[in-house]
Amino acid sequence: MSTLGNEAPFDFDGAYGGDYEYIARTVIPGYRSSFRQALALLEGRLGTSPRVLVVGAGTGIELVTFKTARPGWRLTGVDPSRQMIEIARHRTREAGVGDGVRLVHGHVSDLDEDGFDAATCFNVMHFLPDDGAKQALLRDIARRLAPGAPFLLFELHGDRTGPRFDELFAAWSRYWEIQGMGEAERAAFRAKIDEGIHWASEARILELLAGAGFEDAWRYYRALLYGAWISRRPR
Repeated sequence: MSTLGNEAPFDFDGAYGGDYEYIARTVIPGYRSSFRQALALLEGRLGTSPRVLVVGAGTGIELVTFKTARPGWRLTGVDPSRQMIEIARHRTREAGVGDGVRLVHGHVSDLDEDGFDAATCFNVMHFLPDDGAKQALLRDIARRLAPGAPFLLFELHGDRTGPRFDELFAAWSRYWEIQGMGEAERAAFRAKIDEGIHWASEARILELLAGAGFEDAWRYYRALLYGAWISRRPR
């Protein structure tokens, strides 16, 4: 059961962060399979023991998914929320995959290493305003990658003035109910979205990727208002 409260929207060091796993499983179509899809795509482009940067380590589900399936991968997870880092640390240890996983409390710009063979950024960028913050994050990720390294981005997105946005948003809201979220929870979550989500259209996301120096970007997944793109740093 969620304890969505009246604190600032999407406080990952507060009640929302503590409930994040429940909320993500409830509102994100394909939440768990998204990490397995990422694994399948990345594996086709990487060697046997790549160094992978996971931006927004969150509760550690992505790290555990990657490391359990491919123990030889070396993972660095970064997250600005101390609570998220501690949850991820506990989950990776509990799953027995802590070796070869480095967790960093901070931002991508704080990392003291680069030359990663791949990077992912799932469910992060829609929390950032499009006032330079989205672009700065993508540029920071690009700087940490080796030439030719793939990058996967998974985003809540949409053009709020577009012809299908309202229909898709209404369907997404009904999805929460179908998933078992109660009326009060849905109202609280909708209020958080209205206050704390910074929407970008797919065209804008592709523009931001290009502006950060990524190339050959294409969407490999779509579910209601969620989408995922793969691109790469130029060789």
